[in-house]
Amino acid sequence: MKTYRLALILIGLLTLSAHAADKKAIEININGVGPAVDEAAFKTVKQVIGNAVANGVIDQFTVYGYGDEGGFSACAQASSRSKGFASLVKQLRTIQANPATTAYVLNPVAACASASNTVCTEEAKLCPDGSSVSRVPPSCEFAPCPNP
Repeated sequence: MKTYRLALILIGLLTLSAHAADKKAIEININGVGPAVDEAAFKTVKQVIGNAVANGVIDQFTVYGYGDEGGFSACAQASSRSKGFASLVKQLRTIQANPATTAYVLNPVAACASASNTVCTEEAKLCPDGSSVSRVPPSCEFAPCPNP
C-alpha cells in the first residue's frame, strides 16, 4: 500500500512539473482596492519587469489595463533566447503588497492573450542595406528589411 501511495505522489509531482514547464508567460495584476495601490510593491514590480526586459528574459509585455487607484493588469511572455523566466516568476512571487490597499495576483499561463497594447523589447536588426528595423507588435517579430 505504501508503494502504491508513493507511486501516486511521484506521478502527481511529475505531472505538476510538466504542467509548470508549459507555462511560458505570467499574467500580473497589481491594483489598488479602494485606497491607492501599495507604492513600494508597485515600484518593485515595475523594476523587476524592467530588468527582465532589459536582460532579454521577457520577449513581450502586454498591458491589458490600468486601475483607478493605480496599478495595472498585464502579461509577460518568456523569451525563447533566455533561460531566466522561472527566476523572474520566483522574484515576482517574493514581492509582498499590503493586502489592505492592494490586490496582487500572479497567474502562470501558456501564452499571453493578444492585445493592442503589446510592448516589445526595443531591439534593432541591422539590414543588408545598412538600415535597421525594430520589433513590431503584437507578435514582436522583426519588421522585414526593405528590398535593395
